[in-house]
Amino acid sequence: MASFKRERFSGIAPGVSPRLLADQFGQISENIDFESGRLVSTTNDSDTLTLQNTARRSIYYYRDTSWLEWSEDSVSVVPGPIPGDSTDRLYFTGDDYPRVGTVSTLVSGSSGYPVNSFRLGVPAPYGNGPGVTVNGSANSTLTPNDVSYVYTYVTAAGEEGPPSSPSNVVQMDDSQTVTIGMAANAQPSGNYNFGTGSLKRIYRSNTGSTNTQFQFVAQVAYTTVTYTDSTDAANLGEILPSGGWIGPPNDDSSLYPDGPLKGLIALAQGTMAGFTGKRFCLSEPFLPHAWPIQYRITTEEDIVAIASTANGVAALTDGQPYFITGTEPSAMTAVRIDFSQACVNKHSVVDMGDVVLYAGPEGLCAIQSASGQVVTKGLISVKQWNADFHPETIRAFRHEGTYVAFWTSGGTHGGFVYDPRGSENSLSTLSIAGEVRGGHMNPKDGELYIIVGNKIKKYRGSNTPRTLTFKSKKFVTPAPLSMGWVSVHANVYPVTVKVYGDGALVAHYTLSKAGANYTQATTVPSNISNGTLREPIMRMPAAVAQEWEVQVQGTDINDFCLAQSMDEVRQS
Repeated sequence: MASFKRERFSGIAPGVSPRLLADQFGQISENIDFESGRLVSTTNDSDTLTLQNTARRSIYYYRDTSWLEWSEDSVSVVPGPIPGDSTDRLYFTGDDYPRVGTVSTLVSGSSGYPVNSFRLGVPAPYGNGPGVTVNGSANSTLTPNDVSYVYTYVTAAGEEGPPSSPSNVVQMDDSQTVTIGMAANAQPSGNYNFGTGSLKRIYRSNTGSTNTQFQFVAQVAYTTVTYTDSTDAANLGEILPSGGWIGPPNDDSSLYPDGPLKGLIALAQGTMAGFTGKRFCLSEPFLPHAWPIQYRITTEEDIVAIASTANGVAALTDGQPYFITGTEPSAMTAVRIDFSQACVNKHSVVDMGDVVLYAGPEGLCAIQSASGQVVTKGLISVKQWNADFHPETIRAFRHEGTYVAFWTSGGTHGGFVYDPRGSENSLSTLSIAGEVRGGHMNPKDGELYIIVGNKIKKYRGSNTPRTLTFKSKKFVTPAPLSMGWVSVHANVYPVTVKVYGDGALVAHYTLSKAGANYTQATTVPSNISNGTLREPIMRMPAAVAQEWEVQVQGTDINDFCLAQSMDEVRQS
């Protein structure tokens, strides 16, 4: 006699022969929440917000009930690094050039956010530097100084840019004054934040060398064109801090042929990072408008995406990945990881905490520190990965410690869930009604929100269960035999049961329950009629086979059993 009972269930391993799967694994394991160990279905997604149109591909939860939305598909958003910033500054790339906005600019009005933002970075003043004129006669008892001047722009948000070219060198002593003439510059083109409150800051050297340090003299309104300096040499202020503070790579193709900075992420100590082409770029700590050239690292291959890890940054390229680490931007170094797995899709990259996951040509890959591995090796063959999991179309996100990926192929949509914690439930699939064009894992509530049609939907946010599907491994008997009975115990009915023998559908039943009675509806075979049962045990048709498979569908299932006799079902 033979029987097969399953009351413990796991995910799938499609790269393993169905005959060789461990008993708890399935050939199909779809829409299942494995937390309880039983077959419990996940829930449907719930509507959160109606977007402006169906072209939206990027979203970000900002504050209150405000969602930002873009039609560009690669917008990366990072909140400002200053704790308690009342303006709620937000930095983002992927929308033309790098941008910054505040609550007053991003969400003014009633809809269509972001409404307005500014170009990130501050330009140096145009032209040949300030003109200078020494006033008054030198005092013969004083030693004159060779001096030169520069000035900088400061935005309305207090962001200081690099200095102008230095002025001509002139001699002055503490009894004299110098009139500095600054060009009546119109606001530099490019949507910089030079509104009310913007300034010019004036700095002076005391040695006459253009390589000397410049010290603070005064700050004046942005529209001021002349200033008379009467500051004694001993009373000059701080040293010019912004000598190398250029803006991030932007849309000036003559300087940045690979395009503007993209892939913006936040690192420790208030630093931000991004990339363009082969250049990995870093900002000054807590100064996201300043991206010194000396902080840039060049890789051998084009960077596809970056993600932070616990102790560094994984830079995924169209060749080998890099691990970039260091205590501060000026001391960051890159190590080329000995792992020949290119990133085939920027949207597949997800920071999982200690590890970064992404789609490679041979499977789902993980980078942890300076090492990499294909984590789906042994679960999914290379051929299955590329044919069935559509890695080049994946849009992936983090949800409750799992990697959730959605794919589209032609008019077909699907998805899968991978748990990097290495349990036997590490891989399962999702059924998807429509294309998922983008999404956002909101750290404020820990929920994943996805774009479907013109809606933002909370992933698994509904109380309505999906229909789960679990198909067992192939149970192989020593010799061909006939199975007499199949049972299924569930907490919620109806439940659909399909039994296969040697690959052919032998039985297809739907079991419902009302009170203490069960109702069997039969689809296959045609010679077994519907009926009322006292137990959730159904007779099998006469069929002889050596390989047996059971598939169940429902929402909350405890176990199923396939056996030759009724006693075996009851005793199992």
